[in-house]
Amino acid sequence: MNAALQWAAALDPRLPLATLLGILNLWSAGLVALSGAPRREKARWFAVIFLCPIIGGVLWFVFGPKPWTPKR
Repeated sequence: MNAALQWAAALDPRLPLATLLGILNLWSAGLVALSGAPRREKARWFAVIFLCPIIGGVLWFVFGPKPWTPKR
């Protein structure tokens, strides 16, 4: 048990944040792909998400088209 704790303590503390950021970006990209937006708009959102990884996913959740809203 002690060896496992030493290994965990030796890890870079930024690793969990980078992992969460990667998961957020992949989840956002999946929602972009599932959205009913036109292809050009999807391409723009993919570029925003992956070129601005820290705020791209957050921008998608705030301003992007929502796949779960009913279409009129």
